[in-house]
Amino acid sequence: MTVQDYGVNSPARNRRIPKVAELVAAELRQKILRGEVAEGESLSPEAVLVEEYGVSRPSLREALRLLEQQGLIAIRRGSHKGPVAARPDSDLVVNAFTMILQLRKANLADIYRFRMIFEPVAARMAAESASDSDLESLKSLLAAEKDAVSDGENFGELAWRFHSELVRMSGNITMALLVETLEKISGRHASAALMRWDDKEEQRGRAYRAHRRMVGFIERHEGDKAEQFWAKHMAEVGKLILENPDELSIIEFLD
Repeated sequence: MTVQDYGVNSPARNRRIPKVAELVAAELRQKILRGEVAEGESLSPEAVLVEEYGVSRPSLREALRLLEQQGLIAIRRGSHKGPVAARPDSDLVVNAFTMILQLRKANLADIYRFRMIFEPVAARMAAESASDSDLESLKSLLAAEKDAVSDGENFGELAWRFHSELVRMSGNITMALLVETLEKISGRHASAALMRWDDKEEQRGRAYRAHRRMVGFIERHEGDKAEQFWAKHMAEVGKLILENPDELSIIEFLD
């Protein structure tokens, strides 16, 4: 297939004509997303791609740069150099997403209230379908939380990872990806807020006990109870971490 097959010579009226590199990048992107080129697998050599798409080497290299920026390929150096298919990391979207939220005047209260909508549902789904390995993963996090209650080191991060793991266990890929992205914004705020509480050890202990109780609901596959309890828990935590309006800005958590 060459660039002529994309119809670049007959653009729709008022539509920007894509650059040759963008068209090639779009085709390669679809191949990677469809799984025709597996993660870690090399793309065809440059000479083959140039001939296949009927483009110049500079256009092909620009297409590869676009894919590299999107995290869909990595350029391998050395004797086995060349592009290989990769899986984009959520870090690529976190800062952009954070800036959009900031520009639209959203704040951490918006994010937390959004999580209050879907996390209880995820908790129910997790309780209904949790596997033995899921439970072991959650119990491992719980054990780490217990060790961090008294000294507070890393407790905020561990507690938020518990939330994220709970959503992952729901089996819903969209919710899991959303919470992974939001965790890097709201999780940092929760950790910072936790360290400012006067009774922080007491609050850490309360959070740990709530998480321990949730593990019990999941272990017994009590979906309705898990959903109701998690909604109540998140509402109680929300009152604490969102109590100071001056600390709700997103911009301070940009990298």
